[in-house]
Amino acid sequence: MLKTHLLLLTIACFSILLNSFSEDYLLPENFTRFVIPDDNEVSTIMTEYLWYHLSKRLGNGHTLFNKEYLLCADTWVNDFIDPQRNKPIQEVHREDLLSIRIDDEGYIDTHQHFSHAYDAGWPFPLWTQTFGQKDKGIGWHFQPLEQVPGWVGDNLRHAKNDSNCGENAIKQWKLQNVISHGIVENKWKLEITGEGSPTLTSISNLNLTAEDIPFFQLRWKRDIQTQTNSLPYMEWKRVGDTEFTPERRFYFYYQNTALTPPGWAHSHIPVYKHPQWNGTIDQIRICLAPGPCSGTFLIDSFFSLFDTRHTINNPIYILACRYYFNWTGDIDFLRQVINKMRLALQYQRKELGGNANFCIVNPWVGHDGIPGYKITEKGKEFNIGHGIGSNYWDLLPFGGYDCYATNQYHASLLAMAEIEEAILQHPEWNIPCGALALDPKELREHAQKVREKAQSLFWDNDKKRFFTCIDRSGDKHDYGFTFLNLDCIWYGIASQEQATEILKWLNGERIIESDTSKGDDIYHWRFGPRATTLRNIDWYIFCWAHPENIPWGGQVQDGGAVLGFSFYDLWARLQTLGPDNAWQRLKKIVEWEKEVRTAGGYRKYYEDGKQGTTLQGCNTPGGLGIDCEFFESSLLPSIFVYGFMGITPKPDMLEISPKLPENINEFSIKNVKYRSAILNITANTDNLTIEIQSILPEVPIYCKYIQMDKTANQPKRVSEKVLTVPGTFSF
Repeated sequence: MLKTHLLLLTIACFSILLNSFSEDYLLPENFTRFVIPDDNEVSTIMTEYLWYHLSKRLGNGHTLFNKEYLLCADTWVNDFIDPQRNKPIQEVHREDLLSIRIDDEGYIDTHQHFSHAYDAGWPFPLWTQTFGQKDKGIGWHFQPLEQVPGWVGDNLRHAKNDSNCGENAIKQWKLQNVISHGIVENKWKLEITGEGSPTLTSISNLNLTAEDIPFFQLRWKRDIQTQTNSLPYMEWKRVGDTEFTPERRFYFYYQNTALTPPGWAHSHIPVYKHPQWNGTIDQIRICLAPGPCSGTFLIDSFFSLFDTRHTINNPIYILACRYYFNWTGDIDFLRQVINKMRLALQYQRKELGGNANFCIVNPWVGHDGIPGYKITEKGKEFNIGHGIGSNYWDLLPFGGYDCYATNQYHASLLAMAEIEEAILQHPEWNIPCGALALDPKELREHAQKVREKAQSLFWDNDKKRFFTCIDRSGDKHDYGFTFLNLDCIWYGIASQEQATEILKWLNGERIIESDTSKGDDIYHWRFGPRATTLRNIDWYIFCWAHPENIPWGGQVQDGGAVLGFSFYDLWARLQTLGPDNAWQRLKKIVEWEKEVRTAGGYRKYYEDGKQGTTLQGCNTPGGLGIDCEFFESSLLPSIFVYGFMGITPKPDMLEISPKLPENINEFSIKNVKYRSAILNITANTDNLTIEIQSILPEVPIYCKYIQMDKTANQPKRVSEKVLTVPGTFSF
């Protein structure tokens, strides 16, 4: 529990305790620190903040959606050992990035938790979330109702629906060349008779709408001997078809995914790719092993899937790998991931419309940007299968012409151009080039076209801000998405003029009368802007059915806020309005943080909604994302590194261009981890000093100092050095 007191301890393991409000801020001796003699309170609190959110993190892993945030926030931190894995944070991220999967088409896996959704996608929506529209989804789960796992099991139990569970599910299938041993250890056990291909045929009159069901999944295990290498397949009859035929057949594989238990397969069947997967599906047949064979099968479940893939996985992976390499200089890592990065970019260009449209246009079934329901005089009419989420903001139906995805596409193009150029300039790295290598000049030219397209296509000339997307019906959607507009500045999509207009809106200098939140209320939550400024009760994924029952600001994605994304707010201010403006906003965040600590911590401060909402996370709903699974809270102190100190790690150089507020004469970051070295970096109004505490002579540091002319906003002085030994170096 947080307490208000000051401690000064020296303990074993070379740990020290800074002046602070709590024993939660027990920092290792060589942990990264911010030092600002002119404002010790800010530097101390933000150092402690950095440690707190790292040390309280629930556990790093393969989950992809936050990788860009975490690599941006963590890779420069020194002397932090991940408590779950007992390894330096850089090594933890290395292992996780190397373990992230990419499929045969070039799509990067989401690496989410267990669910009955698309394994490489988001864990919802599910076939049980169709609000009684039985033509939009179906499933058979070969466990008793009380044993069906996950959210699907919860949904079925809530509906008291056991018709497709256990023995009742078995009754809906006709067997050929295989006999049933019933439910054995919560699986349907089948034994091949040896008389021909083992085949399962469903009951007829399924009445499924093909266009809304892009995938099926079979979760199964086989122990068979076969005389052929023929693949299993699924066939179907539509209403009006008289028999099963090879013309309506789709082969599938014994597929291992990130969610597959050892020895099992989660076979995904992308039937949407078949030209005859259309109309109304009447009946399904599954051939488990064509040809003569013997042995047994265990079937866990067979069910339809919505397409829950995320468009932003690929750029997140590219950007996270770029952060890791640029900070660590780990050439072996780059060699292992470079072709995966290249394929991830090409997937965006070819599959997601980047080449053809100079923006991301989502082609996947259901990712159309169309709301999951519309409100009529009679109530809600659900568009089941439409408006499926495509990114971090998982309740919102980003799709169609997608500004959010285009933002990150643009950034990934520039990141790959930077990496590819460095590979060409450093043949000694021995990084594969050849047929898969990309031309950095062409990537930059294409990125510029993407930027120009986004600036015009997604910009509202009346409201002077970017909107999310244009759906497949041609409708634009704008609920005052602050995070989207700040991303446009961070990723370089916004022009200087557009960035200025965005900040005028956020600062309340420009009022948009149709918004729910205006002026000072945009920063109602104090640490950062609301995620949205216009109440939204009608533009959601279909399974988020009752947003009107949650008050404004009671949900992160409708007037709430995410603490970590205050980093992007500070960055936008620093780049657009200057360091003084950004510093004043940071001071307000520090004041809020002090109040939180005095109250006993984040959960205590917000408990029972006494600050106007509660915290989301750790299985509780709320309007603010601060702790628990919101690992991205670690981002906030990065404004000192990338912003005020102006550090830009390049593939082969550390570039530093400080931007100090007028009232700060000197600013230091101690114990910065870069390559094999530990650095103390100090900037004042005229000079930069780097103290190297330790370094491997075999790994020199190339450093460029750019002193900016504040009035002309252009370089005043540029100085470069090659650092190879410990010592203090002035630029």
